[in-house]
Amino acid sequence: MAVIETTLATEPRKPEEAGWIAAGLERALRATLPAANPDFERLHGSVRKWWVEVDEEGVPQRELGFDQSGRAIVAGPFGENFGFWTDSNMKFTVDEHQPIAAERFEAAWRAFEKR
Repeated sequence: MAVIETTLATEPRKPEEAGWIAAGLERALRATLPAANPDFERLHGSVRKWWVEVDEEGVPQRELGFDQSGRAIVAGPFGENFGFWTDSNMKFTVDEHQPIAAERFEAAWRAFEKR
């Protein structure tokens, strides 16, 4: 396993950018479909960097999302939350991202679990 840091999918999304039709459709879907990340979905727009643990094929196994102050605010899979990257079909190429020591990831994961 390797751990990488990425800033992919960290741009804040402004609701007005989606347009009223897309915003209405999103609200309708959220009301009828169960959330993949019920505890963290509202926080995804505040994530400024991700630490993603990936397997040999680059498939995400666990993830931590950090806010602009460097505090882990989301994790996945965690409890009833599938995760942002771990619930996607994304595959990362490890060499294209900054590596993070596995020990740092584990320490941050344990700290998140204690919250």
